[in-house]
Amino acid sequence: MLPFLAFFLAILSACSDFPVRAEEDTRAEKQIQAPLSVLCDTCQYPVVMIHGFLASGDTWASFQQLFTSNGYKPKLIHAFDWNSLAQGANNSAALDAFINKILAKTGAPKVRLIGHSAGGGVAYAYLSNAVYAAKVDGYVHIASSVQPAPAGPNGSVPTLNLWSDGDKVAAGGNIAGATNVKLPGKDHYQVATTQESFAAVWAFFHGKPPVHLTPIPEEIVCITGRVLTFGENTPAIGAKVDIYAVEAATGQRLSNQPFESLTCDSLGFWKPINVPASTTFEFVVNTGKSGDRIIHYFREGFTHLHTLVYLRVLPPANSFAGLLLNGLPRTSGQTVINVFSGRQAIVNPRDTLWVDGTVISTPQFATPQKTAISFFLYDDGDNKTELIPVGLFGNFSFLVGVDVFFPTTPPGTIALRLNNRALNVRNIPSTQGIVVAAFD
Repeated sequence: MLPFLAFFLAILSACSDFPVRAEEDTRAEKQIQAPLSVLCDTCQYPVVMIHGFLASGDTWASFQQLFTSNGYKPKLIHAFDWNSLAQGANNSAALDAFINKILAKTGAPKVRLIGHSAGGGVAYAYLSNAVYAAKVDGYVHIASSVQPAPAGPNGSVPTLNLWSDGDKVAAGGNIAGATNVKLPGKDHYQVATTQESFAAVWAFFHGKPPVHLTPIPEEIVCITGRVLTFGENTPAIGAKVDIYAVEAATGQRLSNQPFESLTCDSLGFWKPINVPASTTFEFVVNTGKSGDRIIHYFREGFTHLHTLVYLRVLPPANSFAGLLLNGLPRTSGQTVINVFSGRQAIVNPRDTLWVDGTVISTPQFATPQKTAISFFLYDDGDNKTELIPVGLFGNFSFLVGVDVFFPTTPPGTIALRLNNRALNVRNIPSTQGIVVAAFD
């Protein structure tokens, strides 16, 4: 009776403190140059994290889980979603409005800011304004451009600069007057996701190492997230999210009825729910708009509180990102798969991406310079796997398109392996939606 009671109470409490929605393997090599210190080593100020080009707030999933594993309340961890494709947008004003809402809702005097890649440029621009900079206790610059000084007017904001010689996207280096940490061999995304990176961030904010460098496992896991358009991060207002538990070995649904059915609010958020740990799920996202593609997200089991479960839908066909994705097939005879790696690039020969018996991470498609995290796999129309480039993806960093044919008859399973991780999906006809295999 007591174990059941404890389990029941865990279900009730897992989502009791979800985030405030303010928008309503080498050891790190430290190189310190007369660094400024953050103003309070023991404070838990709200943390605001800014993603890079073509990305979204789920860039920060590993940091969110490590912050909360080390004692932060979920309401203190926030991701700022911005449209990295928009020209002339006033990102500083939008970021300031975001921060003001967090300060108002939490009562905190300041926030701590983290920017990755192009998000570092957004942060430096924001902090150049003295009024804005006064709201920030410290700033972390990750895998972004080298700056002449710490952030803020006259370099007044304490700044940690994380960079790697393995980053083939941003040419990193030390920033004079900042705390500089070089992470040898890490790719552009690993600089923002690994244990070494988090340890450096925690030490910068708190003056000591974190207690936990892996998320604390939980039996019942609270999850919540957002539905946004790919690339542009426009909220999918009113989108429906049906969540099915699936058999890990086959991707087949365990029930015809959804585990949960949720509707996104005016900012694209879906409400927090409790799920059993380590259960594989299929998230089916339907905007309800005529002509929009349904997206089937297959995800590995959750093991720790996850407030950044992002589900992307396709943007309008006439938008910039829409033009890139508009050519994805919509036929009954083939499955279209997007493989998404949320915490690292897939780089040959370090990594192996294997899909349905075919190695995708070849020297052609997985170069360090490409830094690919998103692989679009589909056939160009001849029902043959030719392993040649398809679509316009070759024109962009981070994205790859490869000609691979996945027949839809007979119905069955498509097996995926990324290094030592496995994910199995169904061969859903592309007339019924696009399959996303998310290695978060």
